[in-house]
Amino acid sequence: MKKIINSLYNNLTPGLIKIKGLSISQEKKEKFYNYLKEELLKLKGNDFPHPNFKRTRELYKNFKIDPTKYRPSSEALWRRFKKKGEFPKINPIVDLINIFSLKFQISCGLYDLNKIKGDIQIKIGKEEDFYQGIRKKKVSLKGKIVLKDALGAFGNPSSDSLRTSVTNDSENIIIFIFFSNNFKEVEMESFSTELKKIFEKFFTIRSISLKIPRNNEIDF
Repeated sequence: MKKIINSLYNNLTPGLIKIKGLSISQEKKEKFYNYLKEELLKLKGNDFPHPNFKRTRELYKNFKIDPTKYRPSSEALWRRFKKKGEFPKINPIVDLINIFSLKFQISCGLYDLNKIKGDIQIKIGKEEDFYQGIRKKKVSLKGKIVLKDALGAFGNPSSDSLRTSVTNDSENIIIFIFFSNNFKEVEMESFSTELKKIFEKFFTIRSISLKIPRNNEIDF
């Protein structure tokens, strides 16, 4: 069990979903991609993003981060989808997180639990906080929201690191749903439960847990 220490709890509440023993059969994979196709078709007919678009931007503004220069991952997905009609398909786990994030305009972090070392801190990055991005070179986290473990920075609401990235072989994962504190408790519970249910529908899972900690420290 890892300890999660949230130094930003006055402005940021994470929805936490931990899944162990994750796998997907070929039959369920086909069902998931049919679901994905249907959801993308619905979104193509919608010219306006979800109301959470503004609320996720407010999360950045609360920390004096300009969301027009350093976009939340949910917004970057939306702009790419609306401008080019593109939805990046990577693997079922990542694609599920991305369709959730695109649909509800809430940024999520997805990490391979086996690649995270020690406890997790949520804080504002310093000069020394950076990592190798998944499709980018060095990502600097100075002045930005950052997740750190014993080895250093590994994630934030705009882009995740290559080090803790989820692949087809990942069996144990942790998901951070980055809620600003302008979400009500019932809303955070509703969105987090929705994501949990989608995973349970399409994947075989040994264990799954969900928590929404309002305090600054939690065992998870």
